[in-house]
Amino acid sequence: MLSRWLVSLLLLSLLIWWLGPQALWTQLHGLDVRWLVPAFALGVFQVLLSAWRWRLTAHAMGLALSMRQAIEEYYLGTLLNQVLPGGVIGDAYRAKRHSDLMTKKSPAWFAVIIERFSGQAALALITVIVLVSSSTWQQAIVTVWSGMDTSRLWLMTGGLLVLLLVLVLGSRWVVRQPRLRVWVADFFKSLGQVFWPLSRLLKQASSSVLIVASYISVFVLAAWAVGIEASFFSLAILAPPLLLAMIVPVTVSGWGVREWVAVGTWGLMGLEPTQGAAVSVAYGLMIFINALPGALMWRQRSSQVSL
Repeated sequence: MLSRWLVSLLLLSLLIWWLGPQALWTQLHGLDVRWLVPAFALGVFQVLLSAWRWRLTAHAMGLALSMRQAIEEYYLGTLLNQVLPGGVIGDAYRAKRHSDLMTKKSPAWFAVIIERFSGQAALALITVIVLVSSSTWQQAIVTVWSGMDTSRLWLMTGGLLVLLLVLVLGSRWVVRQPRLRVWVADFFKSLGQVFWPLSRLLKQASSSVLIVASYISVFVLAAWAVGIEASFFSLAILAPPLLLAMIVPVTVSGWGVREWVAVGTWGLMGLEPTQGAAVSVAYGLMIFINALPGALMWRQRSSQVSL
């Protein structure tokens, strides 16, 4: 865990050194805190809808989960994801707490894994749509691709082939392990329960798309908060790479990786990199504030234990 804190600090320190502390501070010191109010409202919407999606997933698998319990546990898990390395410990914690109430433990874990997978799949799909449909991104991708030499293309191809080989060998190894084979079979059975019939798939997809859209909206509010005067759409198309960067479990809540991706995205679009870093920092602060109600849930859990 300590190593991931160090990675975040190292990446942020290098970024500040490269951009210049004064330049970044100039961009951040005028942060308009009034934008925190609509951002917090969106945060409440995110947690309520995410908790509903988790409950929908659990019920499809035959698991008991009340809406109140889902909201409280989701807020608590979100806060833990914000303050602990890796970004998934909070999800593991709510999965464990839910499984403790079940006779059979694995379905409760599957429910959290599938619920998070639903969200990440929606984010990946939206990212692809943005990259393919946006002329701004198309031009940037063509510029990067045309400037790439043959050796780098071969290196990328080789890396993809190695990744494919690892996936194939890993799948064969799993098939040969009886216990893992049963676990995988149960997991795929759970996937079928959650995403079928079509009505369940549509509920999962629509809720996940709305949740991703709310995160993109918070990103746009962060950009407006640091003084960037641009339309919602022109800012929204810059958000998906940053959201994807936060999935990489090498830092604390994406800090460091997200800022470097923002700098790269802004530079790729011909914009001022310092602005990208400032927006990313403001976004990180907003989602942290949005997670703070989880502290009330933690206090409530502690008081219940003490009683």
